[in-house]
Amino acid sequence: MTQTPLKKPTGIYFLAVLFLLAPLGNLAISFAGSGVPHWYLPPTLFEFLKAVTPLDWVWLGLLFLSGILLFKPHKTSWTLAILSLVFVLVVNGYRFSTHALVGDGLFNQTHLVLSSFVTVGVLLLAFYFRFPYLDRRAQWLFPTAHRYEFATRADVVAQDIFEGVTESISVSGARIRLKRDMEASSRGLRFVDVIFPEIRNVKIKSKVVEYHENVLRLKFKDLSRRDRGYLHDWFRSQIETEQKSKG
Repeated sequence: MTQTPLKKPTGIYFLAVLFLLAPLGNLAISFAGSGVPHWYLPPTLFEFLKAVTPLDWVWLGLLFLSGILLFKPHKTSWTLAILSLVFVLVVNGYRFSTHALVGDGLFNQTHLVLSSFVTVGVLLLAFYFRFPYLDRRAQWLFPTAHRYEFATRADVVAQDIFEGVTESISVSGARIRLKRDMEASSRGLRFVDVIFPEIRNVKIKSKVVEYHENVLRLKFKDLSRRDRGYLHDWFRSQIETEQKSKG
């Protein structure tokens, strides 16, 4: 039983750490640039913290939240992180355009650097927001069905019947390598039926996700409880067979 591993988004993890540290760094630079001696002592620091506006707490908190979300490589968490960062950009962009930021040059430069940093973060996220860094089969809210790289015969029923063999399969879909190229009339279909002769001849209506170089990716649409049970039984039998062969 094997599963194609996803690549670790090392750049995103590094970015996440920076986002976790950015709020503290922003506050420290702002306080240090105020010119008040010993600003780091508790009484003075407490007064500075009370002077931070609610809007500043919001966008600094969103930076920290984005850092936490980025440690979970999933399209839902990363989408929330992108939305948070875009909101931070909008807030700071609006404040710059309306000259709402007051203070010395160091204070404004800090916000400018952070805004540039957030922009780079959004662009980096956009680069990593794809396979093989994210599981393209992942659902937004529910766990992703486990995928098995088991080979079994599959007959795809489109304008014609195209024989193939699965490269991977789960209860949510399958990746099938066809023995011949699909005809032009079949490539435009959004839905096809797929039959698995070795799995009790199960026939499943499926949505075509992608077709490239004779490899067809399908997402199962109408999978009955009975057919789901057949698939699980077949998965277990394949796992047991594989374990016996290794033992």
